[in-house]
Amino acid sequence: MVTDAQKQQFVDRGFLIMEDLFDGDEMDAVERIVDGCVEEANAGLKVSGGAGISRPNEIVFTAFLAEKNDALREFVKGEKFVDVTTAIIGPDVRLYWNQAVYKFPETPREFPWHQDNGYTPVDPEQYYTCWVALRDATIENGCVWLLPGSHKRGTLPHTDSDLGRVGYAGDDDGLAVTLKRGSMAVFSSLLLHRSGPNVTEDDVRKGYVVQFIPSHTRSATTGEPFTDRLWVAKEGVRYDGE
Repeated sequence: MVTDAQKQQFVDRGFLIMEDLFDGDEMDAVERIVDGCVEEANAGLKVSGGAGISRPNEIVFTAFLAEKNDALREFVKGEKFVDVTTAIIGPDVRLYWNQAVYKFPETPREFPWHQDNGYTPVDPEQYYTCWVALRDATIENGCVWLLPGSHKRGTLPHTDSDLGRVGYAGDDDGLAVTLKRGSMAVFSSLLLHRSGPNVTEDDVRKGYVVQFIPSHTRSATTGEPFTDRLWVAKEGVRYDGE
């Protein structure tokens, strides 16, 4: 599924794009479940006024979906994710994190350049993000932008802002990653990325973000291994053990 050329692109540029990886039926099922999770989270945000960088009816993050839902657990442990992750990471893979990220219409908020490592550093230094488009991701509705090759700089210093952590303040606009529904961007946690505003009137930008680690990964902060995380693959094939 992942070609040698794509593997080399990941090494050189820090990302690859898997076009039309999931079919309409797969996306219908996942979107339906994730929509329900986001609706519940958004209702809570309306009461609290916000949580972290989530804001009601603007930008909603909701995490640990695969841990809570059997169908999503099967999705992230499915053959396509096993094939992609073992090709890039190696034979032994665990789920690190998964969350929905919905950006609502007429949301002016832009998220600044950052590395995922700027939020949660690990040892070895990188983990791997699979950004699945549940709907078309366009420049107009706030798609992700990447800075190719920036993963080679290692973990950069980050500063805090009202919109999240900032790891780069230069002039490079980067590369817009527009994705059709069912396509997926795979990128390193060391790769600088950002997202723009959703300037549409009625188009929610819907992403399901699934992150994976080599099974021996530890927290760079505490040194603790992530042995509590869900197994995805062992010795190159799906693994359902503890």
